[in-house]
Amino acid sequence: MAIRDTLLANVTTAISSSSIGVSSELPWASGDVPLYVKNMKKFYLSEESSATTQLFATIDRNDVFQKETAITAFITVDAKNQPSDIETVVNSVITSRLAIADQSVNECAVATETEDDRITYTFEYRFVTITN
Repeated sequence: MAIRDTLLANVTTAISSSSIGVSSELPWASGDVPLYVKNMKKFYLSEESSATTQLFATIDRNDVFQKETAITAFITVDAKNQPSDIETVVNSVITSRLAIADQSVNECAVATETEDDRITYTFEYRFVTITN
């Protein structure tokens, strides 16, 4: 199963009883407005992007590689009337990174941006796997 699928399933379960819904759509724009802004109180998860780099070259050609996968997620809510459980939702979204097994690095950073009367939470997931 792809990392995005596993992460989306885990977030869906983690926030199922909250005031925030989960969209299986990608966070693309409708016109010039991103869907996560247009459809507030919904969790959107982007496609995963990955890059593989060689860490060590070995004599026996059993080289060691690092694969880094990044995924961005968004939740937008009304700044004046935030859901009462938003802190719990944010923590659940961050903790969902732990559902991705066998990773050397398993991180999630969150940033907020306030624009007009909306707050957008942006989650940056980063996963690193070491393989040969």
